[in-house]
Amino acid sequence: MTRTPGDLARRRALADAASGYPARATVVLYACITHGQDQRAVFAQLRRHAEARDWVVIGEVTDSTAATIPLQDRPGWPAAATAITSGRASGIVVAACTETPDIEPVGAWLDEHRAFLSQVTLTPATTRGAA
Repeated sequence: MTRTPGDLARRRALADAASGYPARATVVLYACITHGQDQRAVFAQLRRHAEARDWVVIGEVTDSTAATIPLQDRPGWPAAATAITSGRASGIVVAACTETPDIEPVGAWLDEHRAFLSQVTLTPATTRGAA
């Protein structure tokens, strides 16, 4: 079913009214892209996840370091964190990663900033050469 711009606007207005909040959530997409992953496919999945919840995507942040590297040591993480601390984003949508050892402290940090984290389990289509 194709939605017209008017349909989308009505849907957003209904979602905003039902939530009790005046505006939709803004999010930044964040992913560690490892060798063999298709960056476009990863961000497409993260974007679909956000758009299915009517969140407004304000940016994409990529790190090419190993997921085992602590978040604060990754070159891209400060950009995602700044989006939260500046108030530009109210959440971060990340590719779920079981190797990230420091995801729990991030929850406490997000709570301090009244923000949220949404983890997305990627499908195999994000691997280059996947059918």
